[in-house]
Amino acid sequence: MNRKITKILKISLLLLIATPLAWSQESLVDRLKKHVYTLADDSLQGRKAGSEFTRLAADYIAAQWKEMGVTPLVGESFFMPFRGNQYRNVVGVIRGNHPILKDEYIVVGAHYDHLGTKDKDGETVIYNGADDNASGTAAIIELGRMLKEIQPTLSRSVILIAFDAEELGLYGSNEFAKNPPVPVEKMKLMLSVDMIGWYRTSGYLMYSGSGTIRNGEQLILNNNLNPQELHLKTQKFERSILTGTDTQGFASKGVPTLAVSTGLKSPYHKPGDVAELIDYDGMALITEHLANLVQTVSTDENYKASGRIASKHKPPSAFRLGVSANIGSNYHHYTAGALDGKTAGAYGAGLTATISLGYFGIRPEAYYDFIQARHPAGKISTHSVTVPLNFMLQTSPSDISGVAVFAGPYYSYKFSGKQGSSTIDFDGLYYQNEAGINYGIEMRVFTIRVGFVRRHALTNFTREKNDDGAHIRNRSVFTTLSYDF
Repeated sequence: MNRKITKILKISLLLLIATPLAWSQESLVDRLKKHVYTLADDSLQGRKAGSEFTRLAADYIAAQWKEMGVTPLVGESFFMPFRGNQYRNVVGVIRGNHPILKDEYIVVGAHYDHLGTKDKDGETVIYNGADDNASGTAAIIELGRMLKEIQPTLSRSVILIAFDAEELGLYGSNEFAKNPPVPVEKMKLMLSVDMIGWYRTSGYLMYSGSGTIRNGEQLILNNNLNPQELHLKTQKFERSILTGTDTQGFASKGVPTLAVSTGLKSPYHKPGDVAELIDYDGMALITEHLANLVQTVSTDENYKASGRIASKHKPPSAFRLGVSANIGSNYHHYTAGALDGKTAGAYGAGLTATISLGYFGIRPEAYYDFIQARHPAGKISTHSVTVPLNFMLQTSPSDISGVAVFAGPYYSYKFSGKQGSSTIDFDGLYYQNEAGINYGIEMRVFTIRVGFVRRHALTNFTREKNDDGAHIRNRSVFTTLSYDF
């Protein structure tokens, strides 16, 4: 029997053992533990998005909800495939009962994919992803059970989503937010439950995004929702500019969002993130608090959004201002002869403005530059104001990440400098004005841009030719780090 068949049989056995026929007699802690151990088992090979193993994980989630009485949101299937059926979100709903509010929705999501496996030194290493994010997936599975039991008390409906392909770039949640089966304006709150398995070590549960809800902090910290005295913290808005969770796509549409997590205390994106290390007692407290919070929002006729969202969640504007810093090197290119000068350090800092026209863009910039180069008569250093004007070809600026290539002219005015220990001779030996071309490539994640830039002068720096009949021109190379407001 080949290894693939053996794996499938083992997984099927796990799913059979984990069927919920007798789970109503078990404690919440035990049920959560079974979910995490099943989803983070070696047999699921790290649940890499698009693999047969995420499909098995999705089947497992759907089977749990079906047995509980949770119904598919659309049609008769829990699965909502996207990107050519390569990935699948698992989507269920618990309908509210209020004649008007039942058509409004609270969305609770957790991504169920992880990193899969990697080959290291000839061995397959499994990234089980117990905390990231079998823990959140287990919680929303059990939320289905808990909310179904109190369904008669619900006014607003609750959508439960297990997102696929989060690790690839929030694909599943962005897909649902961009092509929602219910109107976005009817989504009154979205909670992303991502990594909640290390409460004991972290010491608290964080709700990030309380500022998107009117009186959000008061609502979350309400003692009536927290009989077990779970240690809670709130943050008005998600602040990290380098990381994201499944709130992104919803928040960019104006939906209030809460990112729910015990933080990065677990072995994040490491093989050591295994089921044995999860704090299941803490997970149970967290799941109970989530159920209480969802029920409260569902029944609160006065619940409202604040109208505010995190800066990182705001859709990119057609016009953006930013700051940028450059570090690199410069050398003198000789217009005649076989050799060029030796490099020296080059640095800059300044302001940028980006005007996006879909896949095209224009970016005027203004920098203070400190440019150096080796010269036979002594190292030359200049202070200058440089103004590039770049024309860009970019991926969609509405995506959370992207790539752009750019090119354009620049002008530079050297207002002071030295050659060796002496003031540079701009009257007799060197020009203060420089013009040339500026080109490069950059990568963007949220509002952070990292780029590689070359700057080639087309005008001469020296007024007179040297003994070889050559003028010298500056050639600069920079690595850039930029932040857009």
